[in-house]
Amino acid sequence: MSLLLVLLLFQGTDSYVCWVDESVNEYGAVESVTRCRVAGQIVDYGSEGQVPMFLYPDVGSAANGTCWFWRSAWSGWEIITRLSDGSATLGYDSDGIPGGPLNLDVTYPVCISEPVEGDPVEVLAWDLVKDYVHQLPDPQLNPEVPLGLVGADTHVAIDPPPPFGDSIVSPLGQLDVQAWVSVLSIDWGDGTHTNLPPAAFPQLTGYPDGVARHQYETKTCDPPASSPRCHPSLSAYDFEVRYQWQVRWRVASGAWQGLPVPDSVTSVAYPVQEVIAVLGVSP
Repeated sequence: MSLLLVLLLFQGTDSYVCWVDESVNEYGAVESVTRCRVAGQIVDYGSEGQVPMFLYPDVGSAANGTCWFWRSAWSGWEIITRLSDGSATLGYDSDGIPGGPLNLDVTYPVCISEPVEGDPVEVLAWDLVKDYVHQLPDPQLNPEVPLGLVGADTHVAIDPPPPFGDSIVSPLGQLDVQAWVSVLSIDWGDGTHTNLPPAAFPQLTGYPDGVARHQYETKTCDPPASSPRCHPSLSAYDFEVRYQWQVRWRVASGAWQGLPVPDSVTSVAYPVQEVIAVLGVSP
């Protein structure tokens, strides 16, 4: 039967979206099933071959991140190779005709929960940039933990990653992706914040001349408030450094589109002591 005839036979029938899930059988054993949403209802099948519908692969996101799944409508994605763990290497047919040439080669796991369909271009943009934007800040404090001092400068040295840029061939043309740390934010833990733009990053050199520095006014004690000079509620300041990311992508030199990305955050418990000078008496 030709692919065109199959498409005609199933026009007007219920749409299927199917993924791999687990079910407990009548004997109490957990088994893998092909689970589908059909006309708003969830239906389980022993395998994808039992689904009464011609299925096509698609790409989206589920509980295990970017993944592939089955659906009854052709999406442009085609499987090149299926692997023993359920993952698949897929290509994308961008000319709108099933069976045409493929211009991608990506590998995703099979979806293990109900998927959300993803825009192929946004999925690819995220895959390009995800390792870059998962980098955590690595602040170096001087004085180091746990030697912070009231009334003395605490310096921070940190080296944010350089800007990222990459390009690949996407379903709609060349995909360009750019990303960078747009703001480095420091929460000193005492209600004071410092926000620094990329132009200031070369000056994040720490002691003695770096631009990121702060003086604490109250010492911390464990337990808090154990003396009148201690902070009333903190045994250490919750020092935090945050990378705020800017990510954008475009296709075929078109307009740039933003891609929301959560901040990367590192927190450090930073105790602060107090040194009091005492006049000595000569013998």
